Amino acid sequence: MSRQQTIGSGAAPPPEPLRGRTAGRVVLLACLVAACSSTSKSEEPAALTEIKSPLSIHVAWRVHVGDGRRIFLQPAVTQNAVYAAAADGHLYRLEPDTGREVWRVRAPASLGAGVGSDGFVVAVAGQRGEVFGYGADGKPLWQKQVPSDVVTPPLVGHGLVIVRSTDQAITAFDAETGQQKWIFRRATPPLALRASTEMVFSGDNVIAGFPGGHLVAVALDNGASRWDSAVSEPKGATEVERLADVIGSIGLADNQVCAASYQGRVACFDAASGDQQWAREMSAEAGVAIAGPELLSVDAASTIQAFSLAGGAPRWSCKTLAYRGLSSPGAGERWVAVGDREGYVHFVDTSNGKLVGRVSLDGQIVAAPQQSGGGLLVQTQSGEVALLMPKG
Repeated sequence: MSRQQTIGSGAAPPPEPLRGRTAGRVVLLACLVAACSSTSKSEEPAALTEIKSPLSIHVAWRVHVGDGRRIFLQPAVTQNAVYAAAADGHLYRLEPDTGREVWRVRAPASLGAGVGSDGFVVAVAGQRGEVFGYGADGKPLWQKQVPSDVVTPPLVGHGLVIVRSTDQAITAFDAETGQQKWIFRRATPPLALRASTEMVFSGDNVIAGFPGGHLVAVALDNGASRWDSAVSEPKGATEVERLADVIGSIGLADNQVCAASYQGRVACFDAASGDQQWAREMSAEAGVAIAGPELLSVDAASTIQAFSLAGGAPRWSCKTLAYRGLSSPGAGERWVAVGDREGYVHFVDTSNGKLVGRVSLDGQIVAAPQQSGGGLLVQTQSGEVALLMPKG
């Protein structure tokens, strides 16, 4: 039996203890020492201060889709729809301009992650590894099973639904029929964060981050590894000190892919070959985003940092939101937005790192804000989905 354990990321409380299939793995849930121990005075969340000449941010619409506490909920945005889900299994299709409900269905099981869609097929995954495929009209297409529970939204596209389970297996299903096409497994260290680590399509590969600090490109046609590159290498004497998992969102622009790791580094690679282009020491609290010529990241102190995509030179840093438990960044045309554990969405000017606006929503935010119709779409842990439109 494998010794792999999974511990909470600190970004959100972990789901309930696993009771389903674990593919021969022992999965133990605990909190990170940093997240569960008493907060020192120097690590108290920064107080919110007045913003001079704040950016005008219009809340175009907000709807409540159901509680999402203890899971990593994230909506899927397509050209003609927003798909959002709740922990109890409810799945919604919303109009992207108005938030009006088009339809709702209820999956046969409680959900463990957000939604994936390419506009034709919609996929969600359950807390015991169930995977459900639906048509864009809400009609059920198929139901399958993966080796363990899922905390990362399925990735849908290229005729596939790709699901990452907490045992670090990546399973690909035919999007229309649910037939399993392949399963990819990689050796992992004995201890791993229980955190949502997203995947991205790049050409004919899917790129995913793994415990131990590695980024891997997997071929879409057969599930073979195309390249395997280190974002960072584990350090330290204990298993906790050696945690170096790639976490959060992955940035992709042209032929460049970037990621960040816990207690490790932020790094960019050639997406075709996996050759490292640059890396900088940084312990990540969340994932990364690309905004024009810059890579945006969030470190363990909730500092937002900007690096040059071209060579990794530091551009600016924003320390105003220290220890507020920030989400992965969501990049707009002129601003980057991050959510925090108190339900605020903060907007930072990407040209200089200055805090320029904030909006208060109902509930903790752990998923990255997503671009939608010229604005940013956010889902909170209490189930509020809101479209924010910055102006000015």
